[in-house]
Amino acid sequence: MFLTVKLLLGRRCSVKVSEQESVATLKKLVSERLQVPEEQQHLLFRGQLLADDKRLSDYCIGPNAAINVIVRPPEETALMEAPQPQPLWHQLGQVLAKPFKPQDAEAVLQLLRQEQEQRLQRISLGDLEQLAQHFLAEEQADSQPERVSPRPGSTCIMQEREEKVEAKEQEEVATSADQ
Repeated sequence: MFLTVKLLLGRRCSVKVSEQESVATLKKLVSERLQVPEEQQHLLFRGQLLADDKRLSDYCIGPNAAINVIVRPPEETALMEAPQPQPLWHQLGQVLAKPFKPQDAEAVLQLLRQEQEQRLQRISLGDLEQLAQHFLAEEQADSQPERVSPRPGSTCIMQEREEKVEAKEQEEVATSADQ
């Protein structure tokens, strides 16, 4: 069977495998075709992360399926370059501790965590791809300002979608408050 393997930023290839092949074998093929080291690959099928020790048939992956590849940065480089800030939730807890009692601050923090988790679950791979392309375009514009110019009237799709979700949530809260 043939599978389409697609990187988050658009490169893709087709690979021929059997349903009994392991995910690790698929990673080797992807590494050869797309020049992405196996240890940097996260393979996703229908939003589910594929484990190296499983077979493609374990995930009901059939002919002509599309597999997404998310590339992780090399661990050594990422650890050296990235500063180690305090986690967001710890910092937010410190900010909330000033105006609130400890149990109130914890309750607000818990609600914020739940809301963030719900919003993250609504993000699709397509949304992530659009966001990555947006940031990539910005990065290219910063490095080559004379060659890249933004389209007039362009907007951030993610921001529009977020505003629609917030408006719908506010409408639902208002409706339930009226009842």
